[in-house]
Amino acid sequence: MGNISKQVDKLFAEWDRDDSPGCALGVISKGRFIHKRCYGMADLEHGIPLTPDSVFDVASTSKQFTAACVALLARRGKLSLDDRIQKHLPEIPEYDHPVTIRHLIHHTSGLRDYLTLMYMAGMPYTNKYPDADIYSLIARQKRLNFRPGSDHMYCNTGYFLLAEIVKRVSGLTLRRYAAKNIFSRLGMASTHFHDDYSDIVKNRACGYKKEKKEHKGSVSILDVVGDGGLYTTLNDLARWDRNYYDNRVGGYGQDLIRELTTTGKLNNGEELAYAYGLFVEKYRGLNVVHHGGAWVGYRLELIRFPEQQFSVICLANTEALNAIAMARKVADLYLAKEFPVLPGKPQAAKKIRAAGKPGYYFDSKTEDLIKLSARTGCSLELSGRTHKLNPVSAHHFEAENGACRVHFTGPKALRLTLKSGKESRYSWLPPSKERLSRTAGHAGEYFCPELDAGLKIFVKDKALHLLFKCETKPLKMTQVKKDLFKAGPEVTVYMNKPGQNKFTLTTGRVKGLVFTKK
Repeated sequence: MGNISKQVDKLFAEWDRDDSPGCALGVISKGRFIHKRCYGMADLEHGIPLTPDSVFDVASTSKQFTAACVALLARRGKLSLDDRIQKHLPEIPEYDHPVTIRHLIHHTSGLRDYLTLMYMAGMPYTNKYPDADIYSLIARQKRLNFRPGSDHMYCNTGYFLLAEIVKRVSGLTLRRYAAKNIFSRLGMASTHFHDDYSDIVKNRACGYKKEKKEHKGSVSILDVVGDGGLYTTLNDLARWDRNYYDNRVGGYGQDLIRELTTTGKLNNGEELAYAYGLFVEKYRGLNVVHHGGAWVGYRLELIRFPEQQFSVICLANTEALNAIAMARKVADLYLAKEFPVLPGKPQAAKKIRAAGKPGYYFDSKTEDLIKLSARTGCSLELSGRTHKLNPVSAHHFEAENGACRVHFTGPKALRLTLKSGKESRYSWLPPSKERLSRTAGHAGEYFCPELDAGLKIFVKDKALHLLFKCETKPLKMTQVKKDLFKAGPEVTVYMNKPGQNKFTLTTGRVKGLVFTKK
């Protein structure tokens, strides 16, 4: 194992400095650390190095703890997972189809993501807002992204609402309920849901980003919890990991663990790869249970290989470190002889360009757009992020970060499979030849009642541009077809005909917002 530890150290060598943030890394086998090292600094301003007791904001890795609290309440008869959410949250409007607590847990509710809504409403989520303001924004939404249970879309709104349900049903905040029922029972003394940004946190690891080769602070005073907001340490997460094999929470033994790792299903019976705040899937042929996180200057991953009783915990306090990819590289070293599936061999670069025609691809069923580029290798622009694609064969590609797989079914058609298992079919769109003179009539100021906010569309440099309320830099609008525009990497705009004064906007985890010209 000593030789492997040295190889692991090499992976993190660039962070192992006294002038850089870095990460706390733990490798666990059969309940004990076989590698525990911290690379870099917790606080550059005061020269404090990272330790196994440094406290990180673990972002979406928090969701498994929120889901565990809800599962405990259900087992104690305080709620049912099949309750309509309005039973506990009457302020949320009734939709055409019921949304249940179970839908919130498995990201099948169809609710719009509140972080995206905040951005478009001019509420920068690095600021402080009362929970009531965010709750009001969610309650103003009159439509869903899809019928509950018919699809899976990762949604922070669901876990924000689960935290509110815990509070209303138990009479305790999520912070207090989790402390009483989980953290105190497992000896996780340095762990809490951070619902008050002004609280002093001993041994806090500061978050950082990199700008022009310099490290800058990257923190937020948004103290919303449920979808994120858990503060914890490497040593405490190791205690949580041990509990997976010998549960001491709630008095329910391994039955609770089995529940927390049971994946959800869609209405048609299709099984998801998502359980209770956990992805349950395969990595190189082995079963894994994991969840990562990304928030301001923090990047995290906790990945567990149950059959091997092996886990990797990677807690980074810089957005420049890809914790998910690094945790897998560590696992690759230690489990090299365990993997039944070897990584696919890269194909020749010329086969990349032959696989699919570069440009925009459209899913007529969901009205989603993606963009394929072959200028520098092969990459896919999906939901505002660019994913480098590595060829497995002439027509099969995988994103380097594991986010998706692509199968080209022809030079102008592809099948996209997301990490969740969801499949979609896309067809290539020929470049639009529409003239600006025919689209300039779309310029103007627009308002969306569901956001209680507006935006502007205007002509600049012979092109339409879109500007959100909270932004100073407009997004150039590219016409994809007659009534369809792409604004920046993530925003899709479906324009009504000039004179009708309306358009529908879709971006990331929010679909179908209607804007009307003032």
